[in-house]
Amino acid sequence: MMRAAILALLLAACSYYQDESALEAHIVAPGNFRAGAGVIRNVGVLPNANKTGSRSGNRPPDPNLYRLLVEMNASGFQSVDIDAGTFLVGELIDITNDGRVVRLSGTSFKPARP
Repeated sequence: MMRAAILALLLAACSYYQDESALEAHIVAPGNFRAGAGVIRNVGVLPNANKTGSRSGNRPPDPNLYRLLVEMNASGFQSVDIDAGTFLVGELIDITNDGRVVRLSGTSFKPARP
């Protein structure tokens, strides 16, 4: 019984975010993207590309931008530049109409089986 309780606590700790701003980022060039859900396939760093030093939420200013290559659920691939380096390959995200990238989970879509 004790092992099950410890395992449940460990799993809950893996999904807890102390800083809610780590769940989302802002697209730097809004209007140049397609909204929808997708899976991150690649993350690249654009060193010193964040000239405004903008910050999101409680995060300190980051001099870098981050380019995500996203496999969209229904419309192929696209890349977006964001202002936060908190996203990883394989994460399921939602690109919103207002230019935000929102983390949906730490997993990806499962391929449909015919």
